[in-house]
Amino acid sequence: MTRKIESLLEQAALIANSSDDEMSSAASAKRNFSNASEAENFFVKFKEKLFRIRKWNALSGLSSYELFDANGIICKRETAIVGDFIRITLHGSGKSDWVKVANIDENSDEVILTAQPTFNPTEDEPDAGVTSHFFTAESTNNFCLQKTGETINFYVVGLHEKSNKHDTNNIIETVRNVATANLGHYLGIQKGEWTTFCENLLEVKSEK
Repeated sequence: MTRKIESLLEQAALIANSSDDEMSSAASAKRNFSNASEAENFFVKFKEKLFRIRKWNALSGLSSYELFDANGIICKRETAIVGDFIRITLHGSGKSDWVKVANIDENSDEVILTAQPTFNPTEDEPDAGVTSHFFTAESTNNFCLQKTGETINFYVVGLHEKSNKHDTNNIIETVRNVATANLGHYLGIQKGEWTTFCENLLEVKSEK
């Protein structure tokens, strides 16, 4: 077993304790099974659900998602691959945000899908230098599925999260980005949203 997920969690804790400029976040859910074989079967099921971005709409409380290919065209396929774009619409935030699937790390016990803020690929003249997201391009969201014996954990780990104050069209969008990024952290909205996402992906509530 690798320790990449543990490393991401350690990075999040380090940023939270030492940085004034950047933020980090971590939400999680856990589900125990009766035996390792059952856990393995559900691990495969949850992995398939993780890569099917449109299924995220049923997992989220406040956001909706759409999958686009590397050319900015809505995907006909269901499963995300590296280079795809994801449009995220946080209801009531005023605009959609864009991330790109930057990396997928997968082995028998861990799966990590890493997404980074990016430009809007659907514009008439897309500008790859302009980040269309309330966080800057340096931040990442890491969706981490982990199997340990009879237990499956799922984490959403945010690293290097900074408000995007520069790649905006006007003062209204700047204020929107700062409010969405900072208030989401301070009021616990973002963690609450991702915790709901984690529990729904593992079907924790239906288990109860």
